[in-house]
Amino acid sequence: MRNLKLRFCKEDTTSIQNARQLLLLPDTEYNDKERNTTYVVTDSKIYAVNETGNDNDELKSQIVADLPDIVGAEVLQLNNSICVATEAGEVLLINLDTFDTTEGTYCDVGIECMAWSPNQEVVVFVTKTKNVVVMTCTYEVLGEQALDAELAADQQFVNVGWGKKETQFHGTAGKQAAKQSPEFQTPGDVQELPQDVHISWRGDGAFFAVSYVASNVGRTFSVYDNEGKLQHMAEKWNGLQSPLAWRPSGNWIAQPQSFSNRPSTISLFEKNGLRHREFELPFDLQTEYIEQLHWSTDSDVLALQTRTATDHRIYLYTIGNYHWYLKQVLTFKMTDRLACCQWSSGRDHTLYVLLESGKRYIYSWNWAIDRFRNVVCVTDGKRVLLTNLHEAVVPPPMSQHVLQVDEYINAIACSESFMCLYSSEHNIFSYNILNDERGAFPLGSEGKSTPGRSEESQIQMASLLHHHAGHQLLATRTLGKNTHVLSVAYVPNGEYRVVSSRVLSGIVNASVEGLNGNVYAHTVNNGQIFEISLAEAGNIEHIGWHYQLKQPADYIDCWIPKDKDNLKTSKVAVITLRSQQLLQIDDELIDEDVTSFIVTNNYVIYTQLNALHFVEISNRRKVSTRSIERGAKLVMHAPDARLVLQLPRGNLEVIYPRVLVLELIGSLLNDKRYNDAMRMIRTHRINPNIICDHNVQSFCSEPHVFLGEISDPQWLCLFLSELKNEDYALGMYASNYEASQQSYPTGYNVDIKVEYICGLLCECMEKMPGDFRLPIITTYVKLGKLENALLLIWKHKHTDAHLADQLLKYLLYLVDVNELYNVALGTYLFGLVLFVAQKSQKDPKEFLPYLNELKALPEDYRKFKIDEHLKRYDCALTHLAACGEEHYDLALDLIKQHNIYRKALLIYRDHTAMQQRIHVAYADHLRANAQLEAASLMYERGGQLQQALLSAKHTLDWQRVINLAKRTGEPIEQVASSMVTPLQQQDRHLEAYELSKQFTTWTDVPPLQILIDGHLYGRAIFEASLLREELSDDALESRIRPSLIGFVDQLKASLSADENLFLEYKQRLLDIRQRQATVDERDGLANHDVEIDEVDLLSDTSSMHSSRYSHSSRSTGTGKTFRSSKNRRKHERKLLSLKPGNPFEDIALIDALHNQVTKIAHQKQQQLVRDTCKALMQLHTEDERAAELQQQYASVMSVVQASLDSIWIPELMGGTSQHLTGPNIDYMALQKEQRYVLISPIKRLKPQLNITDWQHTALQ
Repeated sequence: MRNLKLRFCKEDTTSIQNARQLLLLPDTEYNDKERNTTYVVTDSKIYAVNETGNDNDELKSQIVADLPDIVGAEVLQLNNSICVATEAGEVLLINLDTFDTTEGTYCDVGIECMAWSPNQEVVVFVTKTKNVVVMTCTYEVLGEQALDAELAADQQFVNVGWGKKETQFHGTAGKQAAKQSPEFQTPGDVQELPQDVHISWRGDGAFFAVSYVASNVGRTFSVYDNEGKLQHMAEKWNGLQSPLAWRPSGNWIAQPQSFSNRPSTISLFEKNGLRHREFELPFDLQTEYIEQLHWSTDSDVLALQTRTATDHRIYLYTIGNYHWYLKQVLTFKMTDRLACCQWSSGRDHTLYVLLESGKRYIYSWNWAIDRFRNVVCVTDGKRVLLTNLHEAVVPPPMSQHVLQVDEYINAIACSESFMCLYSSEHNIFSYNILNDERGAFPLGSEGKSTPGRSEESQIQMASLLHHHAGHQLLATRTLGKNTHVLSVAYVPNGEYRVVSSRVLSGIVNASVEGLNGNVYAHTVNNGQIFEISLAEAGNIEHIGWHYQLKQPADYIDCWIPKDKDNLKTSKVAVITLRSQQLLQIDDELIDEDVTSFIVTNNYVIYTQLNALHFVEISNRRKVSTRSIERGAKLVMHAPDARLVLQLPRGNLEVIYPRVLVLELIGSLLNDKRYNDAMRMIRTHRINPNIICDHNVQSFCSEPHVFLGEISDPQWLCLFLSELKNEDYALGMYASNYEASQQSYPTGYNVDIKVEYICGLLCECMEKMPGDFRLPIITTYVKLGKLENALLLIWKHKHTDAHLADQLLKYLLYLVDVNELYNVALGTYLFGLVLFVAQKSQKDPKEFLPYLNELKALPEDYRKFKIDEHLKRYDCALTHLAACGEEHYDLALDLIKQHNIYRKALLIYRDHTAMQQRIHVAYADHLRANAQLEAASLMYERGGQLQQALLSAKHTLDWQRVINLAKRTGEPIEQVASSMVTPLQQQDRHLEAYELSKQFTTWTDVPPLQILIDGHLYGRAIFEASLLREELSDDALESRIRPSLIGFVDQLKASLSADENLFLEYKQRLLDIRQRQATVDERDGLANHDVEIDEVDLLSDTSSMHSSRYSHSSRSTGTGKTFRSSKNRRKHERKLLSLKPGNPFEDIALIDALHNQVTKIAHQKQQQLVRDTCKALMQLHTEDERAAELQQQYASVMSVVQASLDSIWIPELMGGTSQHLTGPNIDYMALQKEQRYVLISPIKRLKPQLNITDWQHTALQ
């Protein structure tokens, strides 16, 4: 589906005439002056051609060598020289820097032709005596053989009878072709044939072919390897001509062939010399002779250089889907004949052409797809193949329509209303595109015209662009370093004429129509983009600089924002694709290795080798990626969201990308075209949730519009049945939506989406006229209101039995019949139950007796039995309560069995006796579940005060115990005394003191011992101060002071022991790390001996391995993996053993140190030290002792804080994981990381100490 589009045709002038050969350096950039040097070879001279640096089209030429009878030349890049062979047999080397000439080798019999291999390691000569001589680059002979030498016996063709011609398919030739046997006829006089010899190398330099005239065969060719050994000879065919060209990719050898009874062809031979296929030529080789064949470097294009009596031509052929397309024809008149042509080795599809007058043309093409509306145009000689890919996908080379003209077509320019064809004779064929709705191709011919041009110039118009404003074409002609931008308009006399021309500095290679009808043109030599303004009459008003690219591009396109009401402030995005396959939007690189791209309304779609990508142009966000067949390229994007791709072999593939489908659906939903959107959703299997999630606010504000637009109730049912509590615009289809764009109505939440939408639509459908029965039933099902759905059907049963049957049948598609039977039974309507049961597989002998039994019961008891059967115990209890007091026992059993105490208390709130029984049963249930506090309350409500008192005692709620004891008449002092000891055991000493002080008998001194036992010395001193003076002094001196001093000594000893233990653990850990570092430094990687049982303690992702681990536990024969929790705890204790010599001793020490730090720096410990020091200060004589305690604790805290960083090192806390992966993996760090996995995650981090204001300033 691709055409060769002429990017530019640059015309230069040299003073060299009658050139015979072009020598090109591998050029890469158009502004590289050194690489733009070319060498022209004539019969006796070699010229170096360079640009002058001026703006004119003249080239500077310089004679490099003056040698007679030159038969071949080649630029040797490694030697920076030119190898020249003369007819006399001389092979000379010309240095390109100094132009000095040295002798390479010499052939005394003369040389007829020379050809170097593509890698320039081997050179082939054909001598005047018809010998093939193969030499190395240093001119050492590898082999020499006569051209007419025969193959050895073991190399001859052997026919074993496979693939007989009679059994092969012959296409349009029919069965008669199988009966024809083309007999080879030996030519009468081979001396009358052209005797010239041609050599062609394969692209990899492994083989070369030589075309020559054999004495008994005529024109043929032989294949040699790069050592000069004959490998194959072509099968015998009549009519072969001298030129041949081996395709660089290596699969075909092309050679012209003429026939007496059918058109001439280009025959394609395989390496073994067998004829593989052919393609017909549009001319006869007898009247138009082929002088040369040239393959492009990428093997895509085959150039045929021909000669007739009136002109010279170059035909460019490409292949697609096994069909050869004639894409371009370049015509050169005999007034200035074609001298030679040569493909560039560095620039794809760039052809250098030299005329005999000295003019040089540089043609540069690229692949492009010509399309208008949804029609793709493919040029093939004098035909244009037209296919509307929106209507049908016709695989090439077939097409829907064929447009035939009288001249070869080189270019197509299309717009929405016109199509123009530019021919090889510089004529324009214009066609009017009609708005025909009948499906036929809407083309109306307007005629043929020739725009004004100089007869002296044979240059082609390039970058042909049809302006959308009307009959206007924009073309370019490049002369030297400047480009003439031509405006070609349709003049009143019915012809296209050049009405305006402007000169632009640089070589324009691409153009595209942009905003407000302006045209953007790109110059390849400097990467600038110019904006060209056109007037209505076709005149070029202005050419201004628009944008500067960092690097030149090969393809450009532009994107115009959809906000056409604000085009003046909208920014046009320029999309470019460089030859290095770099895709850019403006100056931002999007991706690399891009093979093709298309710009749509919102996206730029591009392909890579096997992937298809979608980028939102407005924010440069890649929204989607999908896999495609390797090598596929984009052809067209149709309005129905289809995307057409062409595969490497030429066939087409159509896909509907979800991104484009969702974009189309979104536009339909914005226009409230719900019916069309639903059709698209069903066709492309999009989840219908997107209908409401696209714009929830709009959808919920006008539900009647949605219901009125959807004409099919089945579609409504489909939409409702697919609803889910999920925002698909931000989930499954987030590629087309952004969270900031979504807005919800008041009261809407995604978690209640189904309930909200179904309730809204159900309410609207019930009010609207129309057949919404099925959708309403669907909403009831989605809302869980099956009973409402059945009642609706039962209502229609009385008026239209058939309709009710259909509705019930539909409901059974949504709900299981057994579940529906239970719902019908729950309505207590036995007619409805029978109606549903008839649709089920239930046996009437089973459900009819059950229904009859229910009918015989009283109404309330019947409903109770039904609800109990359906496990609706709340309703069952309600109906059972209505049956009277005789069913209290049954009700209580039901309550206990199904744990419905709370509901029962509400139902029986007016029945005091029953409510008390329920409270007691509820209390028993709570006490059985260890909820003693709630059980005590329920016992109290049920009148069981003793049980309430007992439960309250167990919870140590002493205030409630005292209250209940008063109500039950229990002795309060005895009850209070029994509560003191349990409170002390729970470390609730202050509450125990308050209880004992208030409710027990004491003489003069309150029970201060309780406070002393709880180390509440501050409160004890306060309570003692409230006594009489003599009692207070006695309590302080005899009871509080001795106990406080003893506790201080105990606390100081505890702090000292904790500090010593901490320092011991720390030193042991540092010693172990020092030993490990020494071993690692000496041995590179320490192999720590680990018991095989501890390997199980490693995490599932660990791969810790040492020499001992290589002995699998299976070798013991136990197969035990220690995966049980009991064994794991046992091994964890073993792992955390602090016994010296434990292989995981460092792990155990870190765990112990973490516990020790947490104990020392705990807030309770800080508060205890502060309160103790305060109590000492209240004694007035123990300030020194208080200061010593505060100083000792401060010292311990200082030691702990200073040691944290040396214990919890960065590698223990995780750090970076870069050293654990990759090629430069640190195995020592990996082993340590695997060891540290054994530590609890929270203990791998340094403890965070929460230091309070625990110190007294007066003691510092």
